[in-house]
Amino acid sequence: MGVRGLTAFLDKCPFAWEKLALKPQTPEEVEAAGGKSRIIKLAVDGYALLYHLYFAGNFNCVCGGQYAQFAEHVKLYVQTLQKCGFSLFVVMDGAINPAKEATMITRENDLIKTVRQLTYSDKYLGKKVLPILAKQAFIDVLADLKVKVAHADAESDVIVGALARANGCCAVSKDSDFFVFELPFGYIPIDNLEASRTGAVTATRFSRAKFCAALKLKEPFLPLLASAVGNDYVSSSLIRPLHVALGEVDVTLPQGWQAPDGKEPSVRDLLILRVANLIAQHETVEAAVKAIVALAKAQHEADVAAGTEAAREGEEDKEEFTAEKLAEALTVSVAQYALNPKHAQSLGATTELTTKAPCGMSPQIVGAFRDGKLDRQLANVLVFNSYWCHVLVEDVDADCVWSVARPIRAAAYAALLEGSAGEVTEYARSGLKLETSQVPVGPKGSMPGLSASIAGKSSVEERTKALYGVLGEPVKGVPEHLELASACVKYWVQNLGGTTTAVELAAVVAAMMQKKEDQAMRLSKEARPPWLNMKVVHKFAALQVVLASAHTLNQALVSPVAPLKIADVIDGEFSHRFHHLQFRAKGMGSLSDQLRKDGIEWEPFYKCYSAIAASVSTYLRGSITDQMDGGIMWGPTGPEGKDEARDDAGGPMKKTGQAA
Repeated sequence: MGVRGLTAFLDKCPFAWEKLALKPQTPEEVEAAGGKSRIIKLAVDGYALLYHLYFAGNFNCVCGGQYAQFAEHVKLYVQTLQKCGFSLFVVMDGAINPAKEATMITRENDLIKTVRQLTYSDKYLGKKVLPILAKQAFIDVLADLKVKVAHADAESDVIVGALARANGCCAVSKDSDFFVFELPFGYIPIDNLEASRTGAVTATRFSRAKFCAALKLKEPFLPLLASAVGNDYVSSSLIRPLHVALGEVDVTLPQGWQAPDGKEPSVRDLLILRVANLIAQHETVEAAVKAIVALAKAQHEADVAAGTEAAREGEEDKEEFTAEKLAEALTVSVAQYALNPKHAQSLGATTELTTKAPCGMSPQIVGAFRDGKLDRQLANVLVFNSYWCHVLVEDVDADCVWSVARPIRAAAYAALLEGSAGEVTEYARSGLKLETSQVPVGPKGSMPGLSASIAGKSSVEERTKALYGVLGEPVKGVPEHLELASACVKYWVQNLGGTTTAVELAAVVAAMMQKKEDQAMRLSKEARPPWLNMKVVHKFAALQVVLASAHTLNQALVSPVAPLKIADVIDGEFSHRFHHLQFRAKGMGSLSDQLRKDGIEWEPFYKCYSAIAASVSTYLRGSITDQMDGGIMWGPTGPEGKDEARDDAGGPMKKTGQAA
């Protein structure tokens, strides 16, 4: 929900926080504890951790993601926590309920504006968009580190809170609602859980009891304070009369208040104190609600009499105030902060989600969903017949890149729905806003159905054949762990529209062939490079969409082939830099020199590149060839081909369903 202004208010309340510093236990400390290592449980909001680690790490998002570096960062962070005795239970958001559709559309539209600023505006610093494959890279690392991860039916916040309460541990998230939840062992905002390079961990925990004591407020009144200050359940138009009525009330700052640089309290700070002071005068929450409604009603009537309650510009459709509506909104809002014990049990083999698909929500299906083997996007298709093509960094003045891989997703829908629905609603960018479109689902039997795959009635061979029947066969001669990736790259080249240059393909292959130890150590570069090429941004974004859609199809077929390890496949910043340094290269040794500088052995690179290039030769411009004295160089037509002025060079992407 989010409580307006509460996080900023608490930043000025050092008395409400407790600091904990830990280092890894020494053998002597373990022995003194009877041979038992300490275990500190944490219930963690997965998306809060994901966003924090990517953005706080300043990884590049303009070029499409630095997944290997990000994965290494996640690994080191989590390992540091584990060495200090922390045991994480990570809960990820699940399906997107239609009730949240309007909120999701607003967020995606805001991201489209952010992408435009990131790619075109001079004022882009601080603007960020999470790369679309970051979650998969994140989950891969947690799985490798044996961290327990579970997907909730819907949003994870109340689940995280209920788990923390039931297991007697702290909750970790980045949502002001957690300040309000009754969490006996406290709440740690994710940016307050710091893992240093020295191996130490510092956690700053919010104490609900200390905060309420400082405000002279009974703890059960805190949900009402949050509701009366304003959140998603109590609209501004309903609560505004209360805020106006309290506008001139004198309040005293709590002892220990510390504003940065000695600044005066903000209007929102004073409002929180005034609301707290009002409700603290009452013995029960019910009595406080009545007092709030009475004060707001009196102010509203006075405003109407004075003619000051007319709709403000842009608020013509605001909710009309009535005392009954305000009382109901406050009551509903307060109830949302109650942590139901059943929520702590809601990550098991049962679910409240339903589907009309033949597979049903069987324990096997639910288990796959909980474990992430059936992504939340696929759950959305099963439950709500919808798929969200999330905003990514691309050229927002061109056609949306998600359309390139629509045939792959349509095949996934056929496998999931098995004839129970004829189409799926896709949410994707169209121009500068998010729009919906209806995507026809393949007929029943066109793909091995999920019900048969789960039951073992469809063999791995049949499902593998179906997967590559859509993507195209993997390229022979590439390393085994890149077989699925090679099929995706081939599909990408064949379906982009126009032609792909040798240097674009080489940049993708070179990223795959980096030495992992070198790749993980490359410095993060968050800012937009001055040489950024939007045509290349758009093309590489399309590759990520193909990989994401292929991952969706593989999961819909119950993973007949090993899932993609994103950190091994995509390195957006590297590929863009490689392309920039080589797309006009002329010297015979330029390519070999670049590979050497990047620590890439030319022989395996050339073998992999040549295998993929041979499979898409009719779509490729430019070439790489052998040197007589060993090594490789750009061919006679150069990195981009002599006829780079051809009309189809980097031309527009094909519309959905256009033949390759």
